[in-house]
This record gives sequence, C-alpha cells and structure tokens, in this order.
Amino acid sequence: MKQKLLLIPVLVLLLVGAGFLAKTATPSQPQIVPTVSPTQVSAETLSYKGKEGVDALTLLKEKASIEQEASGLVVAINGRKASSEKREYWAFYLNGVLAPVGPAQYVSKDRDVIEWKIETY
Repeated sequence: MKQKLLLIPVLVLLLVGAGFLAKTATPSQPQIVPTVSPTQVSAETLSYKGKEGVDALTLLKEKASIEQEASGLVVAINGRKASSEKREYWAFYLNGVLAPVGPAQYVSKDRDVIEWKIETY
C-alpha cells in the first residue's frame, strides 16, 4: 500500500513533465520570418509606391541609381545591368500589369505600385 502511494506522485510528476515537454516541443509563438525592405525586393526586382503627379521615371531616379541608353531605355538599376547576351531587359509594371507606356510618360498616383523586373525576351 505504501509503495502504491509513493507511485502516485511519481506518475503525476511524469505526466506534468511530459505535458511540459510536449508544450515546449511545438512552438506556440509565431515564427519570426526575415523580411525584405518594401522598396528593394532583390537585385532583379524593385518596387515602390507612386506619388500623385510625379512620373514613374523621376520616382525611380529618387529610389535607385540607374543607367539609361540615349533612347531613354532603362538598362541598369542599382548596378544590375540587363544582359543583352542573356536577352534580358528591365520590364516596367504598373499595379501588376506590364505598362502600356514608358516610365517618363506615366504620371503616377499615390495608390499605384510601380515595379521593375529583369525579364527575358
């Protein structure tokens, strides 16, 4: 009888310990995931918000260092040059859609999301 009484606290301790281990083995807190700046996504993508009345090219020049050809075509952003050997170019997107005009012609709005992506042809 005395042995059975001693066994009960040991079992309780084992159950409490098992519950504690199970609780700590599965994280209850949300995982922390590193994020990227909302402007610079990667070396091959850049995005930024529009600004009412300001053209997309002017905003690009404010956000990044760029190179342009004489024609005005953007050929490099932040040192990442589109490779003609790899048939690459910097594509200009407005609100997730390939822009129908050039960045100098597009006068942005505050709600716009402007993106530049390296793409191939």
